[in-house]
Amino acid sequence: MTMTRHTIDVDGIPVGYYVQGEGDGTSLVLVHGGTGHPETSFAGLLDEFTAHRRTVIPGYSGSTLTPLPAEGKVDVDMLADQVLAAAADAVDGPVDLFGISTGAVVAAAAAARAPERVRRAVLLGGFTHYRRPWQRLLARTWRKLADTDANAFAEYTLMHVLSDEFIDAMSPPERLSLRAGLAPTEGMVALVDFVSEVDISHYVDRITARTLIVGMTRDQLVPVRYAREFHAAIPGSSYVEIDSGHAAATEKPEELLKVVQEFLA
Repeated sequence: MTMTRHTIDVDGIPVGYYVQGEGDGTSLVLVHGGTGHPETSFAGLLDEFTAHRRTVIPGYSGSTLTPLPAEGKVDVDMLADQVLAAAADAVDGPVDLFGISTGAVVAAAAAARAPERVRRAVLLGGFTHYRRPWQRLLARTWRKLADTDANAFAEYTLMHVLSDEFIDAMSPPERLSLRAGLAPTEGMVALVDFVSEVDISHYVDRITARTLIVGMTRDQLVPVRYAREFHAAIPGSSYVEIDSGHAAATEKPEELLKVVQEFLA
């Protein structure tokens, strides 16, 4: 089944999004992470999602689909509004959201900003803010590598999005292929800056959609205690853990798919 690409203007920015699949159930909006690749972020899950429901994959600013604003900086309200606008352009009525990593933060803000548009939300690898000392240390190192050593930036990213066990089991060509997709682009650097500054504490207690938080026990980018705090901050949310690194869609796609499908059923 082929993805079709669409564009909608949101505050002067051409926001790109894909649509794939049809079905009678609630449409699903997939919100990618900070690496900025909406085309590949859900590759291992997409066929199952699109087999039974209309699926929308927006690319917010900084992604391969949507440019940054003129000033080169993004904020959570801008990104949430872009996701909501793409969803409204593609779908009549409420949608389900599935956000991963930075996309989970954006999806949470979207659910709070437009409760009438979001029926259910699955938030994987998300967080309320990235301002604790450990988080700031990681973000500062990540950002400095983007300016000084593109290869080291890509390797540092790979080390934190996948578990050590998963990386050790990969072949050299597989590692090289993944690393190549993590080279610092202008958009990715802007999203690293976004992560280091974002705080959705004022949004999390306003989420009324039925919500599932997914934490990863081997996560080295958003350690599992931050996922548990994220769950505690969202009233009435459910919580599950997967034995995986941050990129559970890559490491444990079948287990993740089962968790998501059962919650959205």
